[in-house]
Amino acid sequence: MVDLLSTLPVEWKTWGLLIIFGFPLSIVITGEILLYLEKKESRLTCIVHNVRNILLPALVTYLIFSKIMKLGDDSIFLKISATLFWLILIYTSLKFVNILVFSDALPKSVRARLPKLLIDFLRTFLVLLGAAIIASNVWGADLGRLLTALGVGSVVLGLALQDVLGGLFSGIALLSSKPFTTGDWIGIGDMDGRVESIDWRAVSLINFEGDLVVVPNSVIAKERFKNYSRPNPIHRESVPFDISFDDPPNKVKQVLLEAAMDTKGILSEPAPQVVLISYDEFSIRYEVRYFINNYANIASIYDKFITKIWYTNKRYGITFPTRSHEVYNFEGDKGEDKDSSKVIYKEFKNLKVFSVPDAHLLILTKHCKIDDFGVGECILQRGLVTEYFYVILDGIALERVENKNAKELYENRLKRGDLFGLSSLVRKEASLVSVSALSDLRVITIEIEAMKNLLQKNPQVAESLENMVNTSEKKIAKSMF
Repeated sequence: MVDLLSTLPVEWKTWGLLIIFGFPLSIVITGEILLYLEKKESRLTCIVHNVRNILLPALVTYLIFSKIMKLGDDSIFLKISATLFWLILIYTSLKFVNILVFSDALPKSVRARLPKLLIDFLRTFLVLLGAAIIASNVWGADLGRLLTALGVGSVVLGLALQDVLGGLFSGIALLSSKPFTTGDWIGIGDMDGRVESIDWRAVSLINFEGDLVVVPNSVIAKERFKNYSRPNPIHRESVPFDISFDDPPNKVKQVLLEAAMDTKGILSEPAPQVVLISYDEFSIRYEVRYFINNYANIASIYDKFITKIWYTNKRYGITFPTRSHEVYNFEGDKGEDKDSSKVIYKEFKNLKVFSVPDAHLLILTKHCKIDDFGVGECILQRGLVTEYFYVILDGIALERVENKNAKELYENRLKRGDLFGLSSLVRKEASLVSVSALSDLRVITIEIEAMKNLLQKNPQVAESLENMVNTSEKKIAKSMF
């Protein structure tokens, strides 16, 4: 055996033996690693598969041509084998980078902070590095002359592509500073949208209309933009209102604040504010400042709020100023209050529970008013003792009971002629139910103190109302238990 080895060329004693024993051993080791990774369903399986079945054979082929067969540097077979080896190595490296960045190998927080542009640059660098090695070491290209030529040509190319390069460097600056990330709501100029993607050239937004808007990074670099999602998602909106000089400022502030507090989506903490801005020529300008925690809902919350303002202002008698050129003729005592009293009196006459002398009804109507409520507004809150009770004049209301987890335990629809809020009137107790408007709702709001005077003079009405409360309580108890 020793004599046989002594007769072999030096190349076979070193590289030949290394290939003969090393290559099978490498195949066995990588095969075992491959089986282990397949059992674990690892994403690295494809990498090891490429190394075992493609990269190692390509390396062995190159070593045979270069170290054992001693093919010259000008041999086409040697150049092709070396080129194939480097191409396979570059391809395997790129797959490893992809798996490293987009799999669970890195923590999620680290992956989220890696800019897409950096990943693209890393891939490009690996490709260019491999191409440079192949061109220089394998094919004998003079990289010095190539770089000199590129340096001269880059001046002309830079002038021709200055807009593209401007966007590129703006993208680099944008991604490195990370003023926003995918999913953030931002405003650029007069346009708002949610960030869909960020790359080296532009930022893609989805606006409120659902359209995809692509904004070049060079434009963003020159504009002032807002990030509505950072440093936290809480965002303040300011809505101005012009109110008549006839309404006291403190009353107006209270009414506007009540409307804001009752609007779903407006935060109670930080609390909304109402400030008086200015005294204008025909009105006083107020501004309601409220906070939301999801900018995507800004339009729907604004719509709910300004809709609620109309109903709240109407109930409290807050008036919006009219245009200065409008002229109204006063027609004596033909007013809205008189018409409302007639409607209320007629409604009471149609209800059996109000079978009392007309004189008593006329007195009661003086302590009543007609209020309007919008869809979803809460008229009566469970657990509160009110100073009024109500008769539905038009629309549909829903009385319900919910537990602490907002699970509905009881519900009942109320229509025209139905009464609610009787617990506070009959028993001076808190309401057992909450009542809200299912449609636009008009109700007759009756002062409890005025109603008590009517009950003292008409005990049969008190008895009827007591029976109504007892019946309602039995229905509620049956539904809850």
